Amino acid sequence: MSRVHDVIRRYKASVEIVRNGVEIFVVGDPAGARLNAAVRRLIYTVTENGSDVWSDLLRAANALRWRRMMQPQPGGFHPAVTEAASAVVREAHMLRGAVADEVLLEEIAAAAKGVRQTDSPVGHELWRSIEEADPSICAVVASSNRARAGLQEWLNSLSVPVLLPGELGDVKERVEQLYVAGPPSFFPPSLVTAPAAGELTFLMPAWFGHRAIPVSRLADQADGAMKARVKERTVGDLSEPESAVSDDELIEDTYYPQPVWRGRISGDREPERDEVEARKILLAGNRAIWLDDGDRIRALDPRQPEGERVTYAAVEDVVPGTYLVLRHGETELGAMYEAALHLLGPRAGAIEATQRVWKAALEARLANRGVRASIVELRARGVRSAARVRAWTEATLISPKHESDLVLLLEWLGLAVEPSHQNAMALRRAVYRASADLREELEDAVSRADLAALERDGHMSLGIERAGFRSMVVARVQARSPYTEIVPRLHTRTPFSDRSGEWLE
Repeated sequence: MSRVHDVIRRYKASVEIVRNGVEIFVVGDPAGARLNAAVRRLIYTVTENGSDVWSDLLRAANALRWRRMMQPQPGGFHPAVTEAASAVVREAHMLRGAVADEVLLEEIAAAAKGVRQTDSPVGHELWRSIEEADPSICAVVASSNRARAGLQEWLNSLSVPVLLPGELGDVKERVEQLYVAGPPSFFPPSLVTAPAAGELTFLMPAWFGHRAIPVSRLADQADGAMKARVKERTVGDLSEPESAVSDDELIEDTYYPQPVWRGRISGDREPERDEVEARKILLAGNRAIWLDDGDRIRALDPRQPEGERVTYAAVEDVVPGTYLVLRHGETELGAMYEAALHLLGPRAGAIEATQRVWKAALEARLANRGVRASIVELRARGVRSAARVRAWTEATLISPKHESDLVLLLEWLGLAVEPSHQNAMALRRAVYRASADLREELEDAVSRADLAALERDGHMSLGIERAGFRSMVVARVQARSPYTEIVPRLHTRTPFSDRSGEWLE
């Protein structure tokens, strides 16, 4: 479908949405309502007491509540709910005798068991609505990769596609009805303002009170801004337990599982010789990495066609939802460097020698002038990536990204440009060749992998036969730290166990 054709189709869908309005099915969910009331009481208790003793229980309970709301498929297609519910019961049991409010512990454990034992009525209503409308003209919108994977497995027998909000340009022309699994406030305004189908329905549990549809921030200032009517329809048992905590008492209830960041501990000092500023990246599978300020990192896009899935992502573009391809025990960069030297054959010794000379000279200059002063001098000479000068002393980091920066750097060091410049470029080309060979092997491994399981679980291992690369893993980014820490350079880009992102989507 051409871009123009897609725009025309969306304008037509907008007309239909304005004419018919947006439907919201508010579905009674007594088990979910009981859990919601217990979680709100737990949030209030944590806020009032200011204690971390409840934090593990709260994160598990909030994740369970979120999954109940945003992933309404039955339990047989929903191991994530079983996982979270079991964790809530376990954490509540561990706190017995450690906290005063035993009644709250009993209530939240009982509520978790109730959710584990009952299917979401929202899911039942979604299935019924699709069958009533005709599955061949329907599509479902999910909030996350994990939600989509579970919903797609459940809806496969109806042949109904499940998409993320950013993929609605892929909606087929035959689709007339979009069902959105979750409250409107957790989805972008474009679902309503640039609809991909003429009929739009949100399905949500009654215990979530905010039902306004999302609007653009510019809607109030725009002439003729699109405003759709909301048609609310209630379904099922709407009874809820009496809440012990009012909205006024509960300062903040985010619903969406949040990462816990402890704050920077490195202070304002400069990194030492073998250290680097890096951000903590939380990954699916209870892993994390320290991501430095390098140019790029190997990634995977499971939505691309076979042969085009393994690629590179710019470091600044590594955000939640990105899939990273990582090597256990050592960074890929070190292994690629060794592979490149092997490809260079007898030339490798001379090339390594010139690399050692200019890197040693750079190390001495940094020790003498200081990193900050050196960055200022290099920028004055026109070196574009001067901020990375400390990283250039690393043996496996071949040269600055820009070839002209290396020339300017060598001149600043008082060294002859050649043969150091040409040798560095030859080594870089060899690394590219080695990286391309690995990419082909990774593509082959990915073609044999279960990508549906990857989207559901967020991580998987890759079977690579090459020596030194047998322990490769793909993991989805769950969260990115808002600040950097100073860490040993050897610790960057290497996965390590970390449960901080256990309950993130």
